[in-house]
Amino acid sequence: MTTTSSRPCTVTCCGPSFLTRRTNSLKRALAFCKCQWFGKSSGEGRVCFDLVVMVAPHYSSQPDQNSIFSNPVQAGAHEFPAAPASFPEFSDFLSGKNGVHCMSKNANPTREEAAEADLGTTNLSPAVKWFLLLAFLCTICAVPLGQYLWEISTNAKAGEKISLLPKSFAVFSYADQERDREELRLKTSGIGYGLDLTRLYNVKTIENAKKFESSIEEESWLLKALGPAVENLLIGTLGSGSRDVYCGRDGWLFFRPTIEYLTGPGFLDPGVMKRRALSGTTPKEAVQPDPVSAIVDFRDQLAQRGIELVVLPSPAKATIYPERFSARYAQISTPLQNPSYPEFVRRLEARGIRVFDPAPLLLQAKGKKELFLKTDTHWSPAGAELVARNLADYLEKNRLLPGKTPCSYPQLAAHAENAGDLAAMLKGSKEYGYGKERVELRQIRQPDGTPWSASPDAEILFLGDSYANIFSLDGMGWGTGSGLVEQLGFHLRRPVDSILINDKGSFTTRQQLGNELKRGQDRLAGKKVVVYEFAARELALGNWKLIDLSLGKRAERPQTAAAAQAVEAAKAAPDGVQVEGVIEEITRPPRPGSTAYKDAVIAIHLKQVTSGGKPFAGSQIVVFCWGMRDDVATAATRYRRGERVALKLRPWSQVERKYGSYQRIELQNDDAVFLDIFWLAQPEDGGAAAAPASRQDAKGAVAVSDGIQAASNPALAKPQPAAGVTRPAAGAPQPAGLDAKLLFQKRLLEIGGSKEEARFHTGVDGWLFSRQELDHISKGEFWGEAAQTTSLAGKPDSRDPLAAIIDFKQQLERAGIELIVVPVPAKAHVYPDKFVAGIAAEQAGSGTRFDPVHQQFLAALEKAGVDYLDLTRLFLDARKGNAPPVFLQKDTHWSPYGITLVARALKQKIAPRPWFQALTGQKFTRKNESIQVKGDLLDEASAAAGLETVTVSRIVQMLDGRESSPAPDRNSPVVLLGDSHTLIFHSGGDMHAKDGGLPENLAFELGMNVDLVGVRGSGATPARVELARRRDNMAGKKLAIWCFTVREYTESVSGWRKVPVIR
Repeated sequence: MTTTSSRPCTVTCCGPSFLTRRTNSLKRALAFCKCQWFGKSSGEGRVCFDLVVMVAPHYSSQPDQNSIFSNPVQAGAHEFPAAPASFPEFSDFLSGKNGVHCMSKNANPTREEAAEADLGTTNLSPAVKWFLLLAFLCTICAVPLGQYLWEISTNAKAGEKISLLPKSFAVFSYADQERDREELRLKTSGIGYGLDLTRLYNVKTIENAKKFESSIEEESWLLKALGPAVENLLIGTLGSGSRDVYCGRDGWLFFRPTIEYLTGPGFLDPGVMKRRALSGTTPKEAVQPDPVSAIVDFRDQLAQRGIELVVLPSPAKATIYPERFSARYAQISTPLQNPSYPEFVRRLEARGIRVFDPAPLLLQAKGKKELFLKTDTHWSPAGAELVARNLADYLEKNRLLPGKTPCSYPQLAAHAENAGDLAAMLKGSKEYGYGKERVELRQIRQPDGTPWSASPDAEILFLGDSYANIFSLDGMGWGTGSGLVEQLGFHLRRPVDSILINDKGSFTTRQQLGNELKRGQDRLAGKKVVVYEFAARELALGNWKLIDLSLGKRAERPQTAAAAQAVEAAKAAPDGVQVEGVIEEITRPPRPGSTAYKDAVIAIHLKQVTSGGKPFAGSQIVVFCWGMRDDVATAATRYRRGERVALKLRPWSQVERKYGSYQRIELQNDDAVFLDIFWLAQPEDGGAAAAPASRQDAKGAVAVSDGIQAASNPALAKPQPAAGVTRPAAGAPQPAGLDAKLLFQKRLLEIGGSKEEARFHTGVDGWLFSRQELDHISKGEFWGEAAQTTSLAGKPDSRDPLAAIIDFKQQLERAGIELIVVPVPAKAHVYPDKFVAGIAAEQAGSGTRFDPVHQQFLAALEKAGVDYLDLTRLFLDARKGNAPPVFLQKDTHWSPYGITLVARALKQKIAPRPWFQALTGQKFTRKNESIQVKGDLLDEASAAAGLETVTVSRIVQMLDGRESSPAPDRNSPVVLLGDSHTLIFHSGGDMHAKDGGLPENLAFELGMNVDLVGVRGSGATPARVELARRRDNMAGKKLAIWCFTVREYTESVSGWRKVPVIR
């Protein structure tokens, strides 16, 4: 470094040790001060240099001999002078005293400013430039080049063909897409073909890239060379854990995803859900992140069968034992949960879904016994037994199961010893002190002493993941007969049916149930309760697919006698049957070591299947086989699409009980659901028990209830008069409609902005209004393109009610059947004065309407040729007198008087039709009865005080001198379909009464019984599905009356599918 009088030299100090190694006292610290010190050097005149002091001690009056300033420092041909006797004071830097000046240009430069300054004052010789460039290139190329050479060496040693191309080029391999390309050529041409082909290659490239990334982790020479040493450092020395496992305190291990679930953002946060929804790289991998909508949809479909749902989120180990993970949680009074968990529970309960949360019970009891395994993700036998006992009490307390003669299940003492799944994920865990654990079990036996097994005829179905499989599934290594389901059966003293599959509890068990139903195997027949258990971490990490639970009929494929005999031979053969076929599709197991489950089953779709040279099982089958065993990928994972294989198979039904609960990666092809399923035969299959026989369909009551979502800002659209809407007579007094509408909209905004998830909102004079209904009427336009943002339906093509109604109308029209749509208005639109204080009753009944958007929708129906009944106008007109209310005050449904009005209005619409005039009428009479009803908006605590007295008109008919009630007639030319508005005062029970509903009142008005397809809760899609299941194309029908509440337009989670009723 050369210094002259015209060019200063710069010295940078990075710490106090640079200035001195020993000081007598430390008086002051100087931070980030850039100061200039002036000195003299012999013979060179004035020399200056910049001193950057980061942390500098105050020097004593005696210079330190070890300081760099104690003696002159040689710098090229010049020397720096020795340091003065005392170092400048801090005040000298500010005042300029003693020739020390503070450079105030920028005392705290940003990183960019510092980089710019460095670049502007740094000069590199060409040799240094080339050296740095080559060093950089060698660094980034060393690993892939080494991998390439290692692959060539490995292939040469194994005697395999040596390829000069690195394996990474397999990302651009499309050999197995030939058939797909041929199919595209047949379907499209020109630009369309090019675009479709590009999409095909993009999807395949992404898929290949993922496979390569997974394989490089398993085959990397660098990982094999350094991996053990790094793991030893992380686990043995630092005690931090591995990529998927955290090491806690006192020998406890924790699964990383559960910690991320607890410490991460709220899983219901809109931003989080949006990012998760966009995380899938292909349509097949699209993630449905909202557990609430999936569970509500699941409950709704079960309710159609009259089945109750109980949700059981199994807590993470760190939820109950956070102090075993970190000392900062030494004392907790409530279980630790994800920030969105309380909101999740509130939303489900607000929708009437039962949630059994075992976390508080486990936290309260954890001081008595260890309720979780130290080196495993799951609870201990004591924890499982505690949850089962309290779940049984919950089911009995809420009377969810009918009375039954109790069964006695004997218990046997046993024990199991195993290393936990988390210890297995830590390679070499024994070396780090994570050995086996011993647990005491109480095995449950059948009343006859045989091992416990699930009962297909049980009234309760348990869907669960590995939390239910632990201590039950032999492959998990913790014994059998002592799991959560077995313990539940023991405490209920009744049989239990179950579908248990390790991992991905967010959808796998529901998907398995849906697949069985599609194949015509009615797993829900006779069920009263479904318990849905899943790991709580799935709320934030799982894919909450919407699963269709429609009961299908197995498609019979034509088979030759030889093919049928081959299938029967496979079922009878003790060692299976040999087949050949071409792989159409194959799923892949998870990366070994990436999950807490060391075993995984994959699926193969096999085509062109033959056995002994003859077609086998319709030439297409599905084969399940091991894809991963003991955290090692099996040989089956080397199969590729398009490859012809020879396999030895046995029917899946023979081994399902043994292997059906393992983690399974299913095919995404819906058509494969209906194919015969086989298992790739294994030596250990011999002891597999046969699965229970499938059962026949059994119809049940239908009851669903839609979800609730916070309302968006209402669309304050200007009302447009719809066709058929009556205007006030000329000269009539004009009400202060504008002020009333502003009050109405203001109240909707207040409710929409409220964070409360109440099922109802209290209006004036004790009237209650459904939150779902209020959410709907605050959303504005809800059909066409607007449906994509206002509907709660999960599938985009099921969100537009207008399209579904028009489609149904067109189907009926082709069959010569007429349609009348009867949307039941929102109670607040008919009784705005009972909804908002300040609106007078006269305003509600004087022509002012509060439903402009619904008027526009009715106009759209009329434009499409759909006949409808405007009940809002009908009910508002009825309010002008002193008539009874048309709605129940504390219920979502209409009153008996409202039903009477609707039946009369329908009679007026139907009477002119020629086919009706040709019918011979029957005589019915009315019998009025006064009854008390408990509204469905009331909870149990306020039910007694909220009873409402109404007068019901029971419809009766005299047959053979005896009084008889009208009954739905399947042969009637008129079918009434819809939601619970068709069942209220008809079905009895929670529908308040019998013989006084809309079907009976229509019978009275029309002089004939009507056919009925009533579905509790959702009349949008389920009612048409029930109609389609009849498979009679509505033969003999002349008129369909479709009645549903308007909230279904947006609040139905199942949405508005186009259902092929007429085929």
